[in-house]
Amino acid sequence: CFINGNSRGEAVEYGTNHRAVGLACQSEDYAGAYAIFHSYVTGILGFAVYGFDKFSDLYVWLIKKTPLIDYYATSEAMFNIVQALFSIFAIMLPFLIAYILIKLVQRKNARPWPFWAPSSTKFFFAALAFAFLTVVVCNALVGLATIGFEAVGFEFDESDMPDPKSVGGYFWQVLSVALVPAFVEEFAIRGVMLQSLRRYGDAFAIIVSSIFFGLMHGNLLQAPFAFFLGIVISWLVIVTDSLWTGIAIHFMNNLYAVSLTGLAVITSDTVYVIIAAAVNIIGGLLGLLSIIWIVDKQRGKLHLKNMYRWQPYVFAVLSIPLTAAFIYFVYLCSQTVHYVGVS
Repeated sequence: CFINGNSRGEAVEYGTNHRAVGLACQSEDYAGAYAIFHSYVTGILGFAVYGFDKFSDLYVWLIKKTPLIDYYATSEAMFNIVQALFSIFAIMLPFLIAYILIKLVQRKNARPWPFWAPSSTKFFFAALAFAFLTVVVCNALVGLATIGFEAVGFEFDESDMPDPKSVGGYFWQVLSVALVPAFVEEFAIRGVMLQSLRRYGDAFAIIVSSIFFGLMHGNLLQAPFAFFLGIVISWLVIVTDSLWTGIAIHFMNNLYAVSLTGLAVITSDTVYVIIAAAVNIIGGLLGLLSIIWIVDKQRGKLHLKNMYRWQPYVFAVLSIPLTAAFIYFVYLCSQTVHYVGVS
């Protein structure tokens, strides 16, 4: 799940004929209208990212003012309930506001969300297997990179959840770390952000939404993994034509992490390594088989639309709220790595 930081949000004004702009954007020759329309959408998304940060601060302040804070550190159930509500309050609310504003801007030109079943059940399960292979590979690569950086004197801040103390505590963690974030974060990133940007090109939407998915985790230990996994999730959401694919993959990844944490608590190191290795090997092999099946059976669905447009990247950089959000969250992440020297 996301780590909260700090930022300063501001209001944004909307005062143009959005329907006329939307229609004009259907013609690539009308570059001025395209730029204006694009700047509204990216601007709203930039403020949504700021909103996540400020709503995080507000949520923490509110919790400290309520009796919940007395039970937060002593009750597993209350701790995880507070964490689950954080996802809903700090992530869902600002991106829900952004969704409403973007709908007002795009009006009839808005792309419908693929909030329906995947186009193929077999493709859906193959996508899950491929995503699990991605999780295994990315975990290994990020782990190796971390070891390499630590070997030359860098130290990374971690944001681990506390270990579950009971079976009930494990299920509470599944709720707060796996289930709720899967719905909330997919709504925000692969829903509001990805779908709103797809009209400017699928590749552009995938890259931008994945960058912010990584950065909003708030630390350099998680950001690279989240970025690369975000690319895969976004692509699979598009090619399977369903947000449920993203929700399922997100839940699977977080459940995998929570389960490994719980397993480490209740077993010896040897048993943990054997079980984790078996799961990774079997899941990885299924992932490799899924790639073969997808390429053979679903090749026609793998293409993205408007792959090589360059204009959206220029307009995204020129969007002050989005660029400011990017710079600020890069700064936040940079504060989580420190050079301590080689001992």
